[in-house]
Amino acid sequence: MADLVLGPLLRAVEGTRATVWVEADGPCEVRVSAGPARGGARTTKVGGGHYALVVVEGVPEAGDTPYSVELDGATVWPEPTSDLPVSTIRTADRSRPLTVVFGSCRIDAPVEAPWDGPGQDDGSGQGVDALDALARRLAAGAVGDRPDAVALLGDQLYADLVLVGPVAARSPRRGAPPPGSVADLTEYQDLYRSSWAHPHLRWLLSTVPSVMIFDDHDVVDDWNLSAAWLAAMNEEPWWDERMVGALVSYWVYQHWGNLPPSALEADPLATEVAACDDATALLRARTDEWRPDRGGPGTGRWSTSRDLVGSATARLLTVDTRNSRSLDEERRALVEDDELEWVAARARVDRDGIDHLLLGSSLPWLLPPGVHDMERWAGALAAGRWGPPGRRLAEWARRAGDLEHWASFGDSFDRLASLLRSVAAGQEGTPPSSVLVLSGDVHFSYVAPADLGAPGARVVQLVSSPLRNGVPDNMRRALTLSASRLGTLLGRLARRTALRDVEPVSWGLSGGPWFGNSVATLTLDGATARVRMERAVLGHDGQPDLITMHDERLAGPAPGSRPRPRPRREPAAAVEQDR
Repeated sequence: MADLVLGPLLRAVEGTRATVWVEADGPCEVRVSAGPARGGARTTKVGGGHYALVVVEGVPEAGDTPYSVELDGATVWPEPTSDLPVSTIRTADRSRPLTVVFGSCRIDAPVEAPWDGPGQDDGSGQGVDALDALARRLAAGAVGDRPDAVALLGDQLYADLVLVGPVAARSPRRGAPPPGSVADLTEYQDLYRSSWAHPHLRWLLSTVPSVMIFDDHDVVDDWNLSAAWLAAMNEEPWWDERMVGALVSYWVYQHWGNLPPSALEADPLATEVAACDDATALLRARTDEWRPDRGGPGTGRWSTSRDLVGSATARLLTVDTRNSRSLDEERRALVEDDELEWVAARARVDRDGIDHLLLGSSLPWLLPPGVHDMERWAGALAAGRWGPPGRRLAEWARRAGDLEHWASFGDSFDRLASLLRSVAAGQEGTPPSSVLVLSGDVHFSYVAPADLGAPGARVVQLVSSPLRNGVPDNMRRALTLSASRLGTLLGRLARRTALRDVEPVSWGLSGGPWFGNSVATLTLDGATARVRMERAVLGHDGQPDLITMHDERLAGPAPGSRPRPRPRREPAAAVEQDR
């Protein structure tokens, strides 16, 4: 009889339908029951695992309904020995605010870590896991306190920095990847199982819908940094199997469940995989098409769209800023044209009556100004501003300083600014109440309101990073300098040696930078948006806990004013996700 290996993960809720993902240790029939709602699917084999994404039909409206999972008729969830609350499926309820949790960068390590008193770590561990702390708080609270979605914005894995298990202990050998990094699909599958098996995290993902997008450490540090970087990696004998393992496992563990039920029906690959007894060869064959350097037709789209409904309506767009890049220095782009046009079409939200546009980008659009200017400077040099010596200096600076964000791809930065300005200013129709860019990656957290030079919706960059990753003191000092007045001045001076242009947007930090493992929560209620940034600490009772670093009202009517009326239409069904 088959047993549950990982999951269940509640991935998407759309109307009265939901998707639940599971991994089993053998082929089996998976059944999910939520009150009167039912759904079933046969597992598909990929590599050494057996997977199903079950669509559950007829979940009761406007409530939280407990659910169970059966494999070949035997109940495997909830686990009979668990003391955690029952997992539920929540459907849209217009009487309650929306809450969206987000963060990025979570390295797999034992939950236990060395501490130097409550709330302090001594630097030798990875600190308190912010997702674990959040899950413990939610498990101790009421069902109604659970978020409506969690957005995991990159580096769900550290495939190049494995701290536990056989990969971590492997000795160097010729032709193999560096020690402490995964080699192939099998090792990726093992890393996902290890990373998501912690009991409280597993429970959290079973009861809160999740949206995910990859970043570099899901593959390797600086993934797709530049054409020169990628050419060097293609010379490595282990690189092809690493990429196959990364992309196939990402599709199975993360992207498949990103597709809500309506998008699943329109996705040819998802349909084909679900119909296969063994989809390993099918998915491996797609990896060349998914790699832009292989010259394939570019049929892989990883950016996704999800609509959330409560007392506010929100569209959550997650944007692929890693694998849809153009690395040719003559037409360098963080997001290639077709992908960005798809994002732009989904961002023009008026026809669907959306209150808040949430743009999930693993890489921050707005960095501290000093870092932003350094990236603009490096981009100008790489484009030939100082000739061949400048190109070499730019490549060195990119690799040494991780200069690879939106600002490093100057045209992409400007095009996103133009898109957000048009949406916020109502050039596409009635603007949403807020446009919020949600990001991670940089290992510190901050809030950065933007001025796009036109009245309209509030535009704010929100960064929450890391969920769990120790930051050495020397890195903290460098990051603090980058966000300081001195860092801003140094960046401005460097930029002016190569560029004299004027930015299409101005901004500064209204909160932060904050260091330490953290998680952020958005609360959306009508036109009002708030963010709470919380740091993970070890509480006085010896258990993981969260303390508030910052709480800010981002958008909404002024106190005492009458909110402007907005159309109250149901958001349109998701469009095709894979081209």
